[in-house]
Amino acid sequence: MRWPPETSPGRAARGGPPRLRVSASSSRTGVRLEGEPLAAPDRSLVTEGVVAGAVQVPAGGLPIVLLVEHPSTGGYPKIASVISADLSALAQLRPGDEVRFAPVSFEEARRLLLEREARLNRPGVFLP
Repeated sequence: MRWPPETSPGRAARGGPPRLRVSASSSRTGVRLEGEPLAAPDRSLVTEGVVAGAVQVPAGGLPIVLLVEHPSTGGYPKIASVISADLSALAQLRPGDEVRFAPVSFEEARRLLLEREARLNRPGVFLP
């Protein structure tokens, strides 16, 4: 996932993605993230379907990663998606844990998911 410098004041000086942490207000609906707010559009967006793993940015600029009990539609800007292979690990993070995003190609996401599925099929293996 790319974090362009224009998403937040001061980003160009520091470079890289923002430092984000899991908020205590997270739930089965979504992992709320705390840290430096991202720029969010000041206009309304058309409501559209959303999936688990979608990263939405509401008006306050603090991202929310949708989880298993997410609504079926949403109107916030979606800036990225967490890959399926990482979603269960993200859902188990505790408040205050740091979250980092990185760009992943479709091929890499597929490879990581297939590796995860292969580990699940081995007896006695547990995943985070």
